[in-house]
Amino acid sequence: MNRFDPFADLTLLQDRINRLFDDSLVQRERQPSPNEAWVPVVDITEDENEIILWVDLPGVSQKEVDITINGDQLTLKGEKKLDQSNQRKYLRRERVIGPFSRTFQLNLPVETEKISASYRDGVLEIHLPKPMELKPRKVSIQTE
Repeated sequence: MNRFDPFADLTLLQDRINRLFDDSLVQRERQPSPNEAWVPVVDITEDENEIILWVDLPGVSQKEVDITINGDQLTLKGEKKLDQSNQRKYLRRERVIGPFSRTFQLNLPVETEKISASYRDGVLEIHLPKPMELKPRKVSIQTE
């Protein structure tokens, strides 16, 4: 349901190697590279009535998240910003900040006007209701 990223495994490997070399007690602040991005973790479930997505967005303001549906694609975009309110010097900064984007291919129609989303404790929950004609129904057998 999401797009294939051929470089995702390489990025993960590079991060793990960097952590091996960066594991000292005191670090100078690591500046994220300009093309470093983060991808929120998503769980997707389905039942006879709807598809539900749970998206982990720790530290992301609800105002910074945009959900769009275009045809059979659901796109999540947003940005995790660094808290500029304090003037502390970081000894270590591992949490990634910056923009994110995820697109999911929906393999079945949903009732776009009834899509709902809620945000609580850093988890975005999106409900995609299925149309009535796709829901299973019981067929009764008539006796003759």
